[in-house]
Amino acid sequence: MKKLRSLIHMKLFLMLLGINMCHLDLFASKQDGDIAFSTKKLEDVASLLPEKYLVDRDTMMICPEICEKKSFVIQYNEKHQVSHLGISMFSKEIKALLNEPVCNFVERLLLELSLASDMEEIVSELDHFDISVQRNGIKFGDRNVNSIQTILNEIEDPVYFTLSKDDKSYTVAWEYGTQNLFVIQFPLNRELITGANKIEADNVLYDLLKDNNCNNPSDQTNALLDNAELISTDGTVFVRAGDSFMLGLINENTYYKKAGNGFELIFEDNFPVESLSNLFMGNVENNKLKIQVTHSMYGNYNPEFEMRLNDFICFFKQDFKIYTASYQKEPGVINATVIFQNKTYDYIHLLIINAKKEDMFAENGVITASFRSNIPQHNINSIVRDIMNDNSSN
Repeated sequence: MKKLRSLIHMKLFLMLLGINMCHLDLFASKQDGDIAFSTKKLEDVASLLPEKYLVDRDTMMICPEICEKKSFVIQYNEKHQVSHLGISMFSKEIKALLNEPVCNFVERLLLELSLASDMEEIVSELDHFDISVQRNGIKFGDRNVNSIQTILNEIEDPVYFTLSKDDKSYTVAWEYGTQNLFVIQFPLNRELITGANKIEADNVLYDLLKDNNCNNPSDQTNALLDNAELISTDGTVFVRAGDSFMLGLINENTYYKKAGNGFELIFEDNFPVESLSNLFMGNVENNKLKIQVTHSMYGNYNPEFEMRLNDFICFFKQDFKIYTASYQKEPGVINATVIFQNKTYDYIHLLIINAKKEDMFAENGVITASFRSNIPQHNINSIVRDIMNDNSSN
């Protein structure tokens, strides 16, 4: 597999949070039982807070019991669930410019570490999640680097902030004072960064898909292709090769045939295997197919939904790379495995299709698929082996 590689390197001269501090007595605090949380993780963090800080609306306030010189932030979503808790380190505008989920994670992590009972608990949590925290090159827990609150209280204007990302981790760094440097590095792990476990992430994804109405225009259609780099072994089907996912069988390939002086994307019943791949990889123009999806979720809960196939594909286009492996095991039935690989975090969604040829090419036809979501990439070796076995048995 070609590794997904990207690099974000933003250096911002931040004036840290010129905000109006709110007095606690202006807001009604809530009893623990009155508050709903968007994730179990946030509920666990909230259980460590003094109850008076759990107020009933979006708030930013100084909380000396947590950190003397930095503010505590609480935010609610449209369902009036707590959607974020943290030590406020970024303005709303900076979060939008950088990466809001990553910024929220950093704030939540700093709150968790500030609320920890002792240094040993902090070191244990950092080691468990493979998170590195350093001050001036010294690992947290070594020598005199033993208090998150002390470090946070040191960070005062002016501050030079850096956010960078490679194919394995994020690194955030604050340069402040007289050549002081505070650095946090953490893995590209969806559950760690978003705070949502698989059950919660599956439920959110299901709701979003049901309400999806993407309708974005295709970025590649069956218009004639004149200058593509195409390869053919039989002079009939021409392949435009894309990246592979773990092995060549699962790939971004699209398939073409000659048309006049050029080539056009294949979508016809003479080539059902190539056509099924092209539906996901090439965004076949004027495609009116629908997809009926069974979403396999935790606890043998398997809800179903139906939507336009192009809307389903469009939903994932921006944040995922899409790979397919299409094949035919029996006459009249086309199989495909479609992998949606998240461009940022280390997880995939998996779509298994078992389509009747007559449905693929029918007007307003419907193809059926099973869908497994939020699968960590390190758990998919067995899936890849199954795909290879399916194809080798043909």
